[in-house]
Amino acid sequence: MSSFNYIAPVTVEETLSILHKQGSNARIAAGCTNIMPDIASKKITECLLVDISGLDELRGINVVDNRIKIGALTTISQLRHSEVIEHSASVLWQACSQFADPLVRNRATICGNMAKPSPAADGVVPLLALEATVTVESLTTGKRELPIEEFLAGPGKSALRPDELILSVSFKAANDRLGSFIKFGLRKAMAISLINIAVVLELNGKTITRTKIALGSVGPTALRARQTEGFLIGREITPEVLSQAAELVKSEISPIGDIRASREYRLHLAGVLLRRAVEAAMA
Repeated sequence: MSSFNYIAPVTVEETLSILHKQGSNARIAAGCTNIMPDIASKKITECLLVDISGLDELRGINVVDNRIKIGALTTISQLRHSEVIEHSASVLWQACSQFADPLVRNRATICGNMAKPSPAADGVVPLLALEATVTVESLTTGKRELPIEEFLAGPGKSALRPDELILSVSFKAANDRLGSFIKFGLRKAMAISLINIAVVLELNGKTITRTKIALGSVGPTALRARQTEGFLIGREITPEVLSQAAELVKSEISPIGDIRASREYRLHLAGVLLRRAVEAAMA
């Protein structure tokens, strides 16, 4: 027998008070594109649903001290239609443009995509490449900021404590940063990525001076390919360099085989998509 209670706080402070009292019995509901399927499949059979969709203070995209700050309730669709995101974080804009379908994009929030992070989460991978920081708050410990790599704790798990609420995610704004996001799925819409990849580059002429590479669906969580990043820094992009980088990235990942793709196929894809993503970013 399922048993659910429902409450809709009107302020962040009220929300934090509820989470403090209820602990793990409380489940945050915002876009509900994650929690409703879990309820339908009976992965969740009882809890207090804390509906925060009315907290307008957690919405919006702002640039503060040269950092782009995205409120926790900002939807994928709002990011996709933001000129700030398109011009200063194009890798995230590209990911949002390929995210699920229009109905889901209108409901799903970027921070909801992080709160229960799938290894293949399309919103998380570009945030890794942007070296994003997640800001959370609780009634007892106040605010704390976590690099997104620390926030991702495992498949479907984050470092968010039961009494904490995600307030925002932020990253450095940079109009001269080149970026590319590629999602490879079994169909063009509403597909879980076999692999997704985000590449961010900074160039001096034709030489790479900085690079960030993140991949999803190749390990327990989305991850950075730091050895491949280090290999590319200081090099001009040539077919030979890309071929070497494509082989190196395979050594940094540990994909599984499942019903959608074998381990070997995902390893092959990682090299192919790295080459494509770097070429697309530079183009």
